[in-house]
Amino acid sequence: MTAQFDWVVVGSGASGLASALVASQYDLKVLVVEKAPVVGGATAYSYGSLWTGNHILQREAGLPDSEAEALAYLRFLSGGFAEEEKLESYVREAPETIERLIRLGVGLRIIEGLPDHYFPTAPGSLEKGRTIEVIPIPKKALPASAPPLQASPYMPEGVAWSDAIRWGGLGNRHSWNPENLDRAASQYAAGQGLVAWLLLQCLRKGVAVLTKAPAVRLLVEDQRVIGVEVQRENSPEQVNGRYGVFLGTGGYENNPDFVRAFQWFPSSAPHHPPTQTGDGLVLAGEIGASIRNIAVSLTSMVGYWIPHHDGAAEFHSAGIQELAYPHSIVVNTTGRRFGNEAFFQELVVRLRDFDVMGRHRYANIPFFLIFDSQFTTRYPFAGIPPGMPLPDWVKRGESWPQLAQKLGIDSKGLEETVKAFNENALRGSDPEFGRGQSAWVRKVGDLKHPVNPNLGSLEKPPFYGVELVPTESSSAGLYTDIHGRVMHLRRRPIPGLYAGGTVTVRTEYGTGYQAGLSLLSGMTFGRLAVEHALGRRRSEP
Repeated sequence: MTAQFDWVVVGSGASGLASALVASQYDLKVLVVEKAPVVGGATAYSYGSLWTGNHILQREAGLPDSEAEALAYLRFLSGGFAEEEKLESYVREAPETIERLIRLGVGLRIIEGLPDHYFPTAPGSLEKGRTIEVIPIPKKALPASAPPLQASPYMPEGVAWSDAIRWGGLGNRHSWNPENLDRAASQYAAGQGLVAWLLLQCLRKGVAVLTKAPAVRLLVEDQRVIGVEVQRENSPEQVNGRYGVFLGTGGYENNPDFVRAFQWFPSSAPHHPPTQTGDGLVLAGEIGASIRNIAVSLTSMVGYWIPHHDGAAEFHSAGIQELAYPHSIVVNTTGRRFGNEAFFQELVVRLRDFDVMGRHRYANIPFFLIFDSQFTTRYPFAGIPPGMPLPDWVKRGESWPQLAQKLGIDSKGLEETVKAFNENALRGSDPEFGRGQSAWVRKVGDLKHPVNPNLGSLEKPPFYGVELVPTESSSAGLYTDIHGRVMHLRRRPIPGLYAGGTVTVRTEYGTGYQAGLSLLSGMTFGRLAVEHALGRRRSEP
């Protein structure tokens, strides 16, 4: 028997749940299918910020902005890789999405104290007002029957960006008031909070949510997508969507074949949930969907592997954690720094420098995180609280030559690098790479550090080091138009098939990365997909 719905959503991240919520407001019968036993996907993993200009919360706060300025900033950010029509659509429609979500009962606010832009001198940049987060939501607000949420390994449980900044920054966690953390543990915030708000409103509107229900095939009739085949327990079930199917399945970071095919590095570690395996690309690709790639993507980060006693290993992303904290540097095998460690976009792009005439490989890989005992006293490492002994897998030495020998780093180069770095760090400066100068990066460091939130000398032994590896977000995805329609290889829309979020190629902002764009973009095109399928535009239910 085939189940009949009006709107079928595959994936329970921000784009999928937002699309489902908007569809429910038009009194559609909506189903969300999620292959994991938990909801939220990479959205729940994330820091949960949303970015747009010229929105209602700015106006209410008396903060000036304009569509023209937001357009200017995104054009700069795109590096020439955005499609102008898609970029303009995002700038025009994202503020409407924020306003719609507020009317639908989602609690949103401007993030206090966090600069809006990675590039504050870019055209159209403003000091504050464009970066938004959800208001933390009590866990008890969700009904007992609600499916569980995906946990996040990155943001402390229940802590919002505004809280973290007010308490001294993420790098100052060691001194946060335990009572604040206890209170935070009773709520959802950041990415989890965004999922919780969307899920709550979806459930209130009667949206059906199925977990452990992977979509395995799109159903096509007369060249139109009419539904999906879902694997339920031991048997497949067909689910029809009268108005269409929306794919919000996320990226492919845990699919080695796709990573090898589309990403910059021969191999990279995943910093997304294990469910991110490119399902949407497979489902749509086998019916002729166009898949495009933005070759120069700045969404890469770095991290390290944490070995476990059972032989398995857990990846820890360190991009805006350890690398942004004082008393640490990153070096290559020659012992030389090669970028601003605290700003992952600036550092990671240097990993792509290729040594053509020498080793004929990436010049700055392998590379290593180096830190001293000042770091271990003040900051957590691999989830280990400050002041606690580090495990044996972390290399250490009482001198720089001793540590260099254990890591396979040129000893002389490392000693010279540390000496020069320390002389400047003690004055709070980094003339070589400008570490600690960016207003945004300073906020993710240690705001209570006596010298610089991102900068501190390496002087106190023992000295420590671990090898780092790159970790990437999907740069390729389904090619969609301004309505969220998935396009066929023959440059026509595939009737009945829509997509949004990281399953799509982000032609709305191109090569750049700005915290908050990915989530709000997915939600915006999730809304526009519903409106297109119903033949409506900006019309209230």
